[in-house]
Amino acid sequence: MNELKAKVYQTAITQLKEKEALLSTERKNIIESILEDEKSSAGDKYETGRETMTQDLNTIEGQIKQGKNDLEELYRLHTIKEMPASVQEGALVKLGADWFLVAVSIGAVKVEDTKVFLLSKNSPLGELLIGKKKNDQVNFRGKTILIEELF
Repeated sequence: MNELKAKVYQTAITQLKEKEALLSTERKNIIESILEDEKSSAGDKYETGRETMTQDLNTIEGQIKQGKNDLEELYRLHTIKEMPASVQEGALVKLGADWFLVAVSIGAVKVEDTKVFLLSKNSPLGELLIGKKKNDQVNFRGKTILIEELF
């Protein structure tokens, strides 16, 4: 496996684990606040505050679930060791000056001095790239871009 690609996976996995830990702490704090509020509040103000905290809790639980799914997908794609002949899930692609990993949509990670964007195969750019080979061109947002590298 390409060294940059391996580092991108490791960095992305680490970031997702850190985010999961932060969200779990936030989840715990909200649950504690809900339980504490039950002991000391009554009336409409209590109900509104509790509903807001419950909505926050549901949002965080959804983010935790999505993070776990993204982490599982990164682990699965990281096990693919062969060099792809064309762009597929798990491929590291250099388009012009930018690097992209076709995996999960979690944004950019920085590996040493290189910024790599992680995108889903179902994203607009991901859909354009799937099946293309090194030295093929793609037209994205009015620009024709050469696939310079593929790992």
